[in-house]
Amino acid sequence: MAYFPFFVDIEGQDCLIVGGGNVAYRKVMVLADYGPRIRVIAPEMEQELTELKERLGREGKEERLSLICRRFEDKDLEGADFVVAATEDEELNRRISVLCRERKIPVNVVDVQEECSFIFPALVREEDITVGISTGGSSPTIAQYLKARFRKALPEGFGRLAAELGTYRGMVKEQVADISVRTKIFRKMVDEGISRGCRLTEEEAQEIIDRRLEDE
Repeated sequence: MAYFPFFVDIEGQDCLIVGGGNVAYRKVMVLADYGPRIRVIAPEMEQELTELKERLGREGKEERLSLICRRFEDKDLEGADFVVAATEDEELNRRISVLCRERKIPVNVVDVQEECSFIFPALVREEDITVGISTGGSSPTIAQYLKARFRKALPEGFGRLAAELGTYRGMVKEQVADISVRTKIFRKMVDEGISRGCRLTEEEAQEIIDRRLEDE
């Protein structure tokens, strides 16, 4: 089954991960860059999780990751915006999935698609550009293949260029009323930005606007 690719702002949301092994660590690493508060609950924690907690503390971000060394309790779901069940106990993972569905909490059960209400796509990220790839769970190998191809296809610095163009949107809207003309201007900005090493100054952006308006 194909999944619809919602892109959701999770910064500041409460993420609960049940399980303290390598799989849980990988999920923390994927999610951490997107700014949620992550609680990890497990009787034992991988050393990598402890080291990550220490690193975030040195960066002044210790509140972003909490490690709670004990068994999961149903009350742990209170306040969670989304949950990842990543334990080696299949029955526990299944129970967490049922509890979350009853409470309308999005849940991912690692490697058990039918017990998930959301899945993790293969991700390619370049600053604010994120490409999510899913095969609906049918072939993770193909998803990883496509991930590698997309990563190679993104020009170096493309995320930086996207951020720069974002700052010019107001300038374009203020000077250009016609939406179709705006679209042509933004496409030209992308082309010229790539040709300039994924950089485009405000002066260069203004030149593109002026040239397009002269042609109209």
